[in-house]
Amino acid sequence: MKQILSIDELIEHMEDKGIKFNLVGTREAADFLRHNNYYFKLAAYRSLYPKIPQGKNAGKYQNLEFAYLKELSTIDMHTRYLIIRMCLDIEHAIKVRLIDSATHNQMEDGYEIVRQYFSKEDPNFYPLKTIRNHKSGEYCKDLIAKYYPYFPIWALVEVISFGDLLHLCAFYEKEYQCKIIPNNKLMNTVRDLRNAAAHSNCLLNQLGKKMDDSKQPNGLITAFVRQLNVVGQSSRHNNLQKNFSYDIVTLLYVYDYLIPGVSKKKRIAELHEFMHGRVVRNHDYFRGNNKITGTYVFLDKIIDKLAAKY
Repeated sequence: MKQILSIDELIEHMEDKGIKFNLVGTREAADFLRHNNYYFKLAAYRSLYPKIPQGKNAGKYQNLEFAYLKELSTIDMHTRYLIIRMCLDIEHAIKVRLIDSATHNQMEDGYEIVRQYFSKEDPNFYPLKTIRNHKSGEYCKDLIAKYYPYFPIWALVEVISFGDLLHLCAFYEKEYQCKIIPNNKLMNTVRDLRNAAAHSNCLLNQLGKKMDDSKQPNGLITAFVRQLNVVGQSSRHNNLQKNFSYDIVTLLYVYDYLIPGVSKKKRIAELHEFMHGRVVRNHDYFRGNNKITGTYVFLDKIIDKLAAKY
């Protein structure tokens, strides 16, 4: 069991690990750890840097400044905020598509699909139990009080989780042979990314991590990148084998599929500005780190093309 360390002890520990304080001094670093972030989260980004393999400093980090970790944590924060905004757009678009389809479906009254969903897909009524547990929440309690447990679809979508919404859409598509969401597996990727961002998990520490050997990039995502025609086959193959790159491109694909033109143009422009602004503000910090710069170049080319397209 590891012993809890004070801020000063953590800084001494980092120095012992080879982390330097030339660009950000120890006093400023201590203030950052005290008020802006905590060591466990900041230390996650160390995985992007190599260790000295041999000699008296073997095992220490090679050319790693505290400033680099600080900058990565800040970029990661802004990345999570953008992901959440994009996922909120996606969630709203899915609800609009689902309700519009049900409204124009002559075999639907808005209640029958919900009855069928619970009886066939979830006989234990797990979503209803979850809704009941949230009936005291200020923003949904009136809706729950009015409809529970016999929800029409337009009310149900307002009180279920994103994961349950995807499940409901998949059931509706199967029942009526129509298309609401692009692909279940891709939507699960978006859901996982959304949840990670919403829970403030580190994302950028995954830049160099490859998919498990049992997994392969979805063909729709590979084709999406190929059709944009901005990266070569080798770059496409290598980057789509990495978790973070693949998840971000999947988010972009789903966003492109679901979001109307004006809204899409605005959000992609925001993302483009982020990539050419805040992300590269201290680009010198990452020169020579191919895990970071290679991923940036790959995603930047895709986002540039999408921004020009819209």
